[in-house]
Amino acid sequence: MSRELRIGIFVGTAILILAVFIFIVGDMSDLFKKAGTSITVVFDSAAGLEKRAEVKMSGVKIGFIKDIRLERRKARVVLAIYPGVEIPKDSKATTAALGLLGEKYLDIIPGDSTENCGPGGELAGMTSIGFDQIGGLLASVGGQVSDAGGAIKEMLGPETKANLNRALENMAAVSAELKDFLGRNQGDIKDAVGGARRTFQNLDKKVEDVAAGLQETIKLLKDMAAENRDNLKLNLEKIKDLIGTMEESLKLLNASLEKINRGEGTLGKIIQDPGLYAKAEQTLDDVRNATKPLASLRGRLDLRADYYGRSELLRAGVMAGLWFTPRLFIDAGLVRDPWETTFKFSLAGGFRWGDLVSRAGIIESEFGLGLDYYALDDRWSLSVEGFDFNRPDSPRFRFYSRFSPAKHLYIVAGLDDFSLAARREFFFGLGLELR
Repeated sequence: MSRELRIGIFVGTAILILAVFIFIVGDMSDLFKKAGTSITVVFDSAAGLEKRAEVKMSGVKIGFIKDIRLERRKARVVLAIYPGVEIPKDSKATTAALGLLGEKYLDIIPGDSTENCGPGGELAGMTSIGFDQIGGLLASVGGQVSDAGGAIKEMLGPETKANLNRALENMAAVSAELKDFLGRNQGDIKDAVGGARRTFQNLDKKVEDVAAGLQETIKLLKDMAAENRDNLKLNLEKIKDLIGTMEESLKLLNASLEKINRGEGTLGKIIQDPGLYAKAEQTLDDVRNATKPLASLRGRLDLRADYYGRSELLRAGVMAGLWFTPRLFIDAGLVRDPWETTFKFSLAGGFRWGDLVSRAGIIESEFGLGLDYYALDDRWSLSVEGFDFNRPDSPRFRFYSRFSPAKHLYIVAGLDDFSLAARREFFFGLGLELR
């Protein structure tokens, strides 16, 4: 290999290494990327920004500044955004710097809009405060402080000092006049205080005179009571005569009751006759036995509405019941079927053993059976019932629970047709029960 060829290879390799170094350090990759979306930002001042400066969003480089121009006293900055980068339409742009003395770049603060800024769009610009603006602000603040100092200095000038001296002199003159007034009128003030003391003494004397008048009035009332003592005695004697008359009447009543107890007179014979008493007692027993079934009858009226969540339908009905004894009952009702838009009736009888109740009869126009369990003084119940046993798929089973937070109000929740997964549905409702 010749010497010239070796030198050429060395120089070419050095140039290639230098180009790669410049490419990495200077981030010249922007020259080989597509320009992407062009977006405009308007600033009052674009001081510090240069062409090819970076554009970042959330700290990530998304493009560069393509152009900066003056338009209507505003700085219009044209950005070249890389393809595939989405910028919300309500985003804002501001200038930033890497550290205190680092190069400036344009930072985009993303907004919350779901609509993105398209090609040719425009973002609102916010001018950040840099070191050059800080100097201007400090100069403005310094001017204002200087103006305030001048105003204070003017307030404390010779004229203000003279006014303060005059005010102090006036206060001293008022104090001297007040002292002179007290010295010249000392005797009059003492006379006024003595007059006030005499006034209070006269007031005490008048209070004593009023107290004496009250005592004299009480004495007169006592004298009047002494003079009318004879009349009071007469009235007491009349009351005594009335009490004596009442005692005589009570004696006559006691004598009549004694005759009745001995069987004397018509009323005494009726009371003392054992056979008549037995007949009256037997009659009362017959009446009591005849009315006992009627007395044990209890009725109830139940209004209820259930909402089925999956079907979004409302099922409402009314039920009336009659309890012949505390254990035996019969229920009848009418319910609207929202799936068939028809009314179905129920008529079932039941028997209660303690907290357990069994039912059998017609349930929603089909033969069915039911079982209920009651607790918490019948405020809470758990029920299961089955009916329509001839249905092709399977009978219809329903499971639900009731709770009464108030005397006549109750809430209900449960599963309807829970034996079939395709028809299984949760429901809840509200009811009003009158007993």
